[in-house]
Amino acid sequence: MSERWKFQVKNGLIWGFMVSFIMAGFDLFEMSFEDAFLSKKNLSRMLLFVLAGIFVVSYFSWKKKIKRESNTSLSHDNAVNK
Repeated sequence: MSERWKFQVKNGLIWGFMVSFIMAGFDLFEMSFEDAFLSKKNLSRMLLFVLAGIFVVSYFSWKKKIKRESNTSLSHDNAVNK
């Protein structure tokens, strides 16, 4: 697996689970723990957030990371930076 996909899967999983758990936590005000965290609705929402995290959020994070790394690799004495 390439470095890009390792980065995207790791960050996408973290983002997807965190957002899903936070939303389920807000659902606890209205329903029981089992309904909030273990219902089919929440599990499908978790899957949706994980996939969106891997393919959308982490893709833009990867692009930003590459851009940031390419900017830091330029020499400060370079005529482009002056």
